[in-house]
Amino acid sequence: LDMPLEGYVTLFIVAACVIFVFVQLHPAKIFSDTTPAGGDMGAHVWAPAYLRDHLLTKGRFSGWTPDWYAGFPAFQFYMIIPSLAIALLSLVIPYGIAFKIVAVSGCVSLPFSAYFFGRMARLPFPAQPLLAVAATFFLFDRSFSIYGGNIPSTLAGEFAFSISLSFALLYLGVLARGL
Repeated sequence: LDMPLEGYVTLFIVAACVIFVFVQLHPAKIFSDTTPAGGDMGAHVWAPAYLRDHLLTKGRFSGWTPDWYAGFPAFQFYMIIPSLAIALLSLVIPYGIAFKIVAVSGCVSLPFSAYFFGRMARLPFPAQPLLAVAATFFLFDRSFSIYGGNIPSTLAGEFAFSISLSFALLYLGVLARGL
């Protein structure tokens, strides 16, 4: 590859950040067919399975569920995209594994998304790889565990926040480039 030294340094740093985050999330546990738990995660395990087994079979993305006391409107208040990804992925791999892959996808992709934002905003070297490093530090911030975005929040059940944060950086990068 004909790439300047800065390109190799950037590639190494961004890849190292992504790999570091993935390794810290214990890949052996992610790819074991167990039920994810911790914080609100136990409650979130129910939704994609209900979507797959009851709603999608009827061609619906939302509906009333008789579960939990007198029932409630499923997918009226929670974003459906992560649950839909889990439901569809669980058609080809075991449900527990599909759930965990989607749940950690936001954390694993955040360093790349931060780099991408810097690249699309045409920030000079070394700002782009440093954004990936900063995103990695943010992921391991333990000062909060429920607001979303970092690893403790994600593993407590707020995985939609980490996924949306990763997509938000991608969007802001494209917006910056467009402007």
